[in-house]
Amino acid sequence: MAVQKRVADLGAVQQTMLITLHARATLGDATARRLVDAIDYDFGIFERHAGLTALFHVLRSSSYDEWTRRFLAECPNGTVVELGAGLSTRADRLDNGAASWVFVDLPDAASFRRTLLPDTARRTTVTGSVLDAEWIAAVTEAGPGPYFLLAEGVLVYLQPAEVRGALTRIARGFPGCRLALDTYGSWIVARPRGPLQRMAAELVWSCDDPREPERWDVGLTLRETYTLTRPDWSVRRGLPGRTRAALSAINVFVPAKMVNTRVNLYFTA
Repeated sequence: MAVQKRVADLGAVQQTMLITLHARATLGDATARRLVDAIDYDFGIFERHAGLTALFHVLRSSSYDEWTRRFLAECPNGTVVELGAGLSTRADRLDNGAASWVFVDLPDAASFRRTLLPDTARRTTVTGSVLDAEWIAAVTEAGPGPYFLLAEGVLVYLQPAEVRGALTRIARGFPGCRLALDTYGSWIVARPRGPLQRMAAELVWSCDDPREPERWDVGLTLRETYTLTRPDWSVRRGLPGRTRAALSAINVFVPAKMVNTRVNLYFTA
């Protein structure tokens, strides 16, 4: 008997979660593969760029994973909060058996996640938007501090003023915590590539300098920053030799503005 697939009835930006999901499935993530098979969606539109998209996502997510591992090593009973979580499978990869995980997303995305990845005793999906503050109380009720917040592939779809407001609320709502987010240079935002060319979502917020949020005086201090092509050594050493060689070539021959996609770790005041 055939299992009925779930229709991906999602908004334009929320649909981008499927790019990440497909990339992880391409890389052999078993949970992501199961989810792809359970969703009624034409994932074929991603196949043309599957290799490059998978590389982009493994480079980005590997840094987030490394920071999450460090957090869990230092705070094993803390809470990891994924903003705009989509169908993230990070908890399956990194859970230590004690931490709490909270997945915050817009109503359609949160509902979609619950149908495919139901909540458990330590994993909670919260409906909310970084454009308001209502979700903060729900997060603190779902898991104890300290908190590590991840905004992976989220803020680039917001207006600059919206990003500033979101970071202000996060810093005020979670003092003394860690926040990881990615930034995209103005050259990249003006020229979307790959699967995004086939989707309705638009890149909006460009950031050429990851210290810009510090200068907004919202309570953030930049602790670490890496371009995807120059990851931290703890990430780089885990990459295949051919990938490391390709990144070295890119850093030599490709103009810096074309690879100014960064992963950044901040601490809140």
